[in-house]
Formats: sequence, structure tokens, C-alpha cells
Amino acid sequence: MKKTTALLGFVALFALLWARPASAQLAHGTWTGTVTPPGGDVIEVSYEVGETDGALSVVMSSLDIEGAMEFHDVKVEEGQMTFWWDPGVRIDCTLQANESGGFQGKCTDGTGPSGEGTLVMVPPSN
Repeated sequence: MKKTTALLGFVALFALLWARPASAQLAHGTWTGTVTPPGGDVIEVSYEVGETDGALSVVMSSLDIEGAMEFHDVKVEEGQMTFWWDPGVRIDCTLQANESGGFQGKCTDGTGPSGEGTLVMVPPSN
């Protein structure tokens, strides 16, 4: 019984020591990339990645888009990033990690293929 308790305690301690918050999974700073709205042209954007109240935060902006767009419920798990944003209608995004350390994938307003666009995030070069 003592061995089992000790083993469980060790496993819990190991998990705590190696667990990283979501914000540690993305380099903080200015990322670059693109957004391609459904049926639209590619738009160059930048992403400010940081932390707000202990949670991962990402804000997208562009000279071609009025105002900054805050991403909500940003999660990075097992090579996948999910979030949503609202430029007048809710857009849900699922991005996959790529070989360059960035993310890319689809964003959709839920109306099917005609409501899908793409988003690419390139990490800052250090």
C-alpha cells in the first residue's frame, strides 16, 4: 500500500513539474501570417501572442482590416490550436502545427464550404 501511494505521489509530482501552461506552448511576441476569407483575397496580418490574467491571448491586426480582432478561448493541445473570434459573426478555427513551428488551418462560420477560410500563423524569428 505504501509503495502504491508513493508511486502515485511521484507520478503526480512529475506531472506537475512537466506540465506547462498553454501560454508556454506559443512564443510570446509578434507573429506574422495571413487570413484568407471565404472567396476572398489573402490578407497579410500580425498576431500579438501573450498572456492575459494567466491565459493565453492572441490578437490579430492588419493594415487591411479595421480594428484588432481578439481570439477567444485559445487552446493549444497536442499540436492543434483552437479558438473563435467575432468579426460580426462567430468564426471557429482549428489550426494544426506545421514543421516551421507555426500553425495553419481552417476557420468557418458554420455554413459549410462557402463559409470556410484559412488562417496561417508564423512564429517570430529569434
